[in-house]
Amino acid sequence: MKLFSFFISIFFLQHLHAQARVDPWIASQLGRIQWTQTYEGMLADYHPVTLMLAYDSTQIAGILVHKSDQRIHRLLGDRGKKDLFQLQERDEFDRLTGYLKGSITADQLRMEWMSADQSRLFDIVAYPSSIIKIKNFKPIAEWIKVDMVPEMSFSIQKMDYGIVSGVAKRSGIFSRFEGYCLDGSCSIWNTVLQNPNGAPIKIQMQQKDARIYKVVVDGKEYSASITQTMPLSIRHFDNSMGFLDFVYPEFESEVFAPWLSVWIDKGWNDGVNHLTGMNQPGSSGRLVHRSSGWIEIIDSGEQYVSGMITYINPGTVRRESFVWLKKDDVFLTANDLLNTPGDLKAAGDLLITRSLPHMDHDPEYNKWLTSAGYSQIIPSASGAVMVTEFSLIYGDDIRQLPVSESKQFIKKKYWRYFGW
Repeated sequence: MKLFSFFISIFFLQHLHAQARVDPWIASQLGRIQWTQTYEGMLADYHPVTLMLAYDSTQIAGILVHKSDQRIHRLLGDRGKKDLFQLQERDEFDRLTGYLKGSITADQLRMEWMSADQSRLFDIVAYPSSIIKIKNFKPIAEWIKVDMVPEMSFSIQKMDYGIVSGVAKRSGIFSRFEGYCLDGSCSIWNTVLQNPNGAPIKIQMQQKDARIYKVVVDGKEYSASITQTMPLSIRHFDNSMGFLDFVYPEFESEVFAPWLSVWIDKGWNDGVNHLTGMNQPGSSGRLVHRSSGWIEIIDSGEQYVSGMITYINPGTVRRESFVWLKKDDVFLTANDLLNTPGDLKAAGDLLITRSLPHMDHDPEYNKWLTSAGYSQIIPSASGAVMVTEFSLIYGDDIRQLPVSESKQFIKKKYWRYFGW
């Protein structure tokens, strides 16, 4: 990571006259401004925010704007140790509403927001508005397979504000990632994959047409094909008290909307009513409620799409796997796919017994994994994918059984859909 001081020096000449252009409150808090920048990004993954920051060599001042209701919070602080900055956040009545700390590089701002009472903690990831060139961009979900040995594949979501996120699989290992787009159509994007067996893997994706990518993996070029593309919808409600998000691909299915409605509507409506009732004028509360959900694709073939749906409410997390059979236009759950109800635990126990001795995670993570087990089973062309519950502390663990062992758990009449 580049040093903050080096970043300041790079932009000094470019923003020499920045003081005349910055927000009047920011200018009133600082001396001679050496650097200023505007960022577009997300608070807690999906809550859109704009940040304007400025620096006068001793202090940082700025404003944070929630795009949903244009509510403004003022930021003021200084650099901490190891080139980190630390800021206080105050509302329009000058009441302390939170604390922010983080770091800046030439192309990214990463912060951690904590409420004033230290009971809530969210991440902020944002990018300079100068490199965010997403104009009239429509979010999209893609499934990509890279032509390399061993094969690498990606299930991605291209979001507004130039953000890309998803799940990568290489050598049977799954890992979550995020990255950002480099052009106006989000056809060029970068990311870094964590690698338990060595150094992180640097990826650049360059989309050539509707079906082909050129992929650069640690400097080596490969071809990749897009095997599935779906429009991505975002169901969204927020105000200054909190927010609700649900991100999902649009399946070309007549039964998808009713299936999704049964799964999500009651919890969503309860959240809207809760936030509407809380958001009263003069309220000193801030981000007291978050409800977030998503549908992600784990595998995609000619006859099926498999994945899972996750929804987080304060105090509870719901998760369910599914398989969409395209020709039949039906959504199946694990209960429909398994030979017996006990097969889910049996498959999970098999994976725990095999994986745990070779895991290099810390003991607390291993203890959690052993206790949580694998709660979802998702068929794919290369075997059954097992997924844990979603933990707000540990995230989740995704692993795979080979086809030869997966067959004993999945009903034989469905094998042909997955090429087993």
